[in-house]
Amino acid sequence: MGKWGGNYLGQTALRAALTALLLLAVLCSGASAQVAESGPPLEGDAYTAAETAYKAFGQGDYKASAASSAEAVALRPDLLRLHLLLIDSLIAAGDLTRAEQATKTASAAFTGSQELEGRQANIRQRLAQQPASEGYKALERRDAKAAVRAARSAVEYAPDSISYRLLLLSAQLADNDLPAALATATEAIARDRANYVPLVWRGYINQRLGKRADAVSDFNAALAIPGLTATQQKNIRLIAADAALASSDFNAAIELLGSYSRTDPKVITRLADAEGARQQRGTLPNNSNNMPTPVQECSTTVNGVVCELEAPAVLSTLIPGASPEEKAAKEVFEAKERAYRAERDKDYSLAIVEARKAVQLEPEVAASRLLLVNILMAAGRPGEAEAEATKAIEAGHSSAEIHAQRGYARSKLRKFSGAMSDWETALKRGLPPTQAHDVRLALADAALASNDPMRALRALQKLSVSYETAIRKAYALQALGRKEESLAEFRTAERLAKTAMQSDGALRAQINTLVELERKPEARVLFDQAIAQGRLGSIRDADIGYLAVAVGNDEIALARFDRAHARGQLPARATIDAGYTAMRRFENPKAIAYLMEGIDAKAEGRIDIDDQKLFETRRTVSDLARVWGINTSVSYGKVGSAPNPFLTTTVPSSYTSQLGTEFYYRPEGIGYRNGAIFELFGRLFETLYDQSGGPTGARTTQGMVGARWKPFSSANLVFEVDKLFALGDAARDDTLLRALYSYTVGTDLRVLDASWPTWYVYAEVDRFLEKRQLVVITEGRFGRSFRLDPISSKLVFFPHAVLAANYDDSFANPEAYSAGVGGSLRYWFGETKYMAPPSYWELTLQYRWRLAGDQRAQGIFAQTSINY
Repeated sequence: MGKWGGNYLGQTALRAALTALLLLAVLCSGASAQVAESGPPLEGDAYTAAETAYKAFGQGDYKASAASSAEAVALRPDLLRLHLLLIDSLIAAGDLTRAEQATKTASAAFTGSQELEGRQANIRQRLAQQPASEGYKALERRDAKAAVRAARSAVEYAPDSISYRLLLLSAQLADNDLPAALATATEAIARDRANYVPLVWRGYINQRLGKRADAVSDFNAALAIPGLTATQQKNIRLIAADAALASSDFNAAIELLGSYSRTDPKVITRLADAEGARQQRGTLPNNSNNMPTPVQECSTTVNGVVCELEAPAVLSTLIPGASPEEKAAKEVFEAKERAYRAERDKDYSLAIVEARKAVQLEPEVAASRLLLVNILMAAGRPGEAEAEATKAIEAGHSSAEIHAQRGYARSKLRKFSGAMSDWETALKRGLPPTQAHDVRLALADAALASNDPMRALRALQKLSVSYETAIRKAYALQALGRKEESLAEFRTAERLAKTAMQSDGALRAQINTLVELERKPEARVLFDQAIAQGRLGSIRDADIGYLAVAVGNDEIALARFDRAHARGQLPARATIDAGYTAMRRFENPKAIAYLMEGIDAKAEGRIDIDDQKLFETRRTVSDLARVWGINTSVSYGKVGSAPNPFLTTTVPSSYTSQLGTEFYYRPEGIGYRNGAIFELFGRLFETLYDQSGGPTGARTTQGMVGARWKPFSSANLVFEVDKLFALGDAARDDTLLRALYSYTVGTDLRVLDASWPTWYVYAEVDRFLEKRQLVVITEGRFGRSFRLDPISSKLVFFPHAVLAANYDDSFANPEAYSAGVGGSLRYWFGETKYMAPPSYWELTLQYRWRLAGDQRAQGIFAQTSINY
């Protein structure tokens, strides 16, 4: 195979190594933990610096966090949590050199700290990534000496990483420095005695050095390691057989492989060489140094980079004259090897052709059929893989492995029911432990996707506790409504997570589950702690924004929405939610901009919301954008049915008509704060008609100026102060205090419903201070609104029943109670693309019957108004 270590340095190993580097980067992105410490509390400049650092970390500004935390550490070096914050900030900022120095400084002051030891290990792992990457690249370009130098540097940074030691070993083999490679293998064995790979490598190196006895000892020690899979055992035996053949120890080779099927190409090739040479039918070179080099394949798992050894493909070295059985086996072997090579090179078309040829040559061999199925799956052709697996099963080659593979194919095709049935069959027939573990996890995933959580729990029952099992149990329990149990499993998953992405996902699920359990305060504490510690970093900003909204942290929510928007990463669906978040933060211009962006996204088909939701969004823009308005009304009814701002009191039970006009202004910044409203206004009132002959016109002109405040976003309670001033001799100078409350349902325009229930209740208390007068009014209207689409989609008719009560201590009989019927016509106007119609004209006509009290409760009541 030459000095380059066979296929180990091929593209597969390089891709695995680079993937490992990315995984290590995620593993080491954890943030600071809170530590219980004694000593004086954090206060003053140190407190300010620490608070600034935590906030900057939570917002992703790691350089600023590092600067502020360094200031905090300088002021309070006795607090471990500040050192941890500095270290985490430097790691997140990518300044690993300073992070390592900060860790050394902290370790000198806080000896034995597990938090510092963990961070130091993470930092050194990350520092090892660069030289390791350089080592792989050097091997790829066949610069063995540069690879050795780089790999040594990686090992110095991360001495416990077996994958880096195996990189060094490969570089030394490439440099043909067998003594150094032997020393590296021995050091790796001492670091991880449960790993068979360094032992087999040392056996290979001892074999090449002519130390046959030591090689045999190493191979036997590798085979004795408990927990090896059948595949691992077989490959060790094949490699040991290569060593035996290289030493002409044919009996040892036959003993190693004699229990395996002779239909296996790798087995039959080696057995044929050993048996043929032993029977003097062929010759084999007796050269220990000519042993084929094992193939090392590395892959990234939840436990880091894991390397496996595979026996290389070899061709028979027999002289011509082999038996027909051996010739047939060789032909099959060569077809399979071409298939394997083509698959490794991602030439799937050739791999499939060669695999089909192997099936044709030995249709009775299940392994060839399984090879074809596996290659079809690797080629992304699950439909064909399912068909081939079905053919194999129908041809009598049913096995646990073929059912497992058909299950994976069906899962890819989203045929979850069939996939689960196959996997359950495979488990009943028996699979190697590792494969059974993976099948159970896949079965649980399919059950969850099929909304069958109990089946998922059954699949997971026999698995040991791990992140993979806990996270799936958590989601299954959640689907069953057993949220308290799911919360416990999410916590277990977070504790056992091996990567930041896994930990963040489990933590996020905990927070959401607490919200669903109506334990929002706990969810808020958990979320705020995570942000302060720099966690949840693997989750997108927009999703963090939604999580923050769920727990009620609008400050973080808006910051994350803003950051995602600035980076072009805010989904169109999130723009409306970002707008409402900005509204709750009283940032009205930003809220309007986000909501308008959402309205545009709906118009362009980038988000799918119904027209009513769109209308409500446009209504919110109308409310946010309003700075001023005018209300004008003309009313007709009995005296005393409404507050009387005039100096004179007309004869009870007579009809009057009054004109009222108001201009109001909402000051920017305080005028509209998420539904809480403050307005300044001026009003003019005038009596237009008096049935009893009382004053009308200019004599009754009444002026008012004042302010009103609606302090609550969700409750329509308004407090008002008015200063009345007389503009006519029948008007009054006075001061009025008012409180108003209303609750409404269905009073706004709707765009999806042609009709809808509508009702509202209204209460008002008026207290005049100078001319002592108390007025109380209550009214309720109950009916159904109908949109008059044949005339206009903006015209609404509201027939209703009315109940009213009135108290006015300026009358001889202060109380009046009535019930009646009526109808209103309301026409909405003034809409734009971004604003729902902000203005309306309304006409109301009612007739009320007195229930009790004064006669003013009975009669016609009419009003026309414009709200602009």
